[in-house]
Amino acid sequence: MSLILVIDDAATVRQLVGRILVDAAYSVLEAQDGDVGVALFQQHRPSLVITDLFMPNKEGIETIQEIRRLSPGTKIIAMSASTSPTGKLYLGAAKQLGADAVLAKPFEPAELLEVVDRLIARR
Repeated sequence: MSLILVIDDAATVRQLVGRILVDAAYSVLEAQDGDVGVALFQQHRPSLVITDLFMPNKEGIETIQEIRRLSPGTKIIAMSASTSPTGKLYLGAAKQLGADAVLAKPFEPAELLEVVDRLIARR
């Protein structure tokens, strides 16, 4: 069973993404910001990290770059609301700076699972 770390400052988003992943037979760790996320990453070395981009303390781009330095092969999905030009810009930047895939919020559970399964090569 693959372990996935979900990093988002919104508890409802973390819990929803976590529930979708657990229902699909993944194990999940949750973190409320990049600082906690990086610490959990170092302790547990998950197969995949899903991180929001806009968070307090350590934001998503910085979190992606730090995880890339610690473990270049770890798969990373960046997620953010794409309703604003800033959100679209940050999703593009995340892809250029190390994310393997991006998800624009809101997304459908099937969309999340398709990207996760592809990156983990489960399907």
